[in-house]
Amino acid sequence: MPMQKLSTKELNKLSFRCEKCGKVLKGVNFYNSPKTESGKFRMCKKCATMLVDCWNPDTYLWILEECDVPYVPEVWNKCILNAQSKGDEVTGLLIVGKYLSQMYLINWNKYHWKDTEALQ
Repeated sequence: MPMQKLSTKELNKLSFRCEKCGKVLKGVNFYNSPKTESGKFRMCKKCATMLVDCWNPDTYLWILEECDVPYVPEVWNKCILNAQSKGDEVTGLLIVGKYLSQMYLINWNKYHWKDTEALQ
């Protein structure tokens, strides 16, 4: 069965190799990416977000593009504010994860990276 036919739940159970650290990890440790044959990002979440500065879009826009979700600054900033209000440390791993979760909700899931400009 081709991987792109598998559900996210099924993909999360498979193992993938991170192209950066070389570790073999379960799919849950990789972001979804419709741009890859496997349906998963080529780097694990930890490696992909290690250099993310949550206040500098130049450091994370490439991840959003690879995941094919739009960049909506208001939603991004809300994720940061929510984390801060809970006393969570604002890290790239945390904020990218929370942002992607928001983008997969029904009010955003019809949009893609190409819609970024129109949504701003």
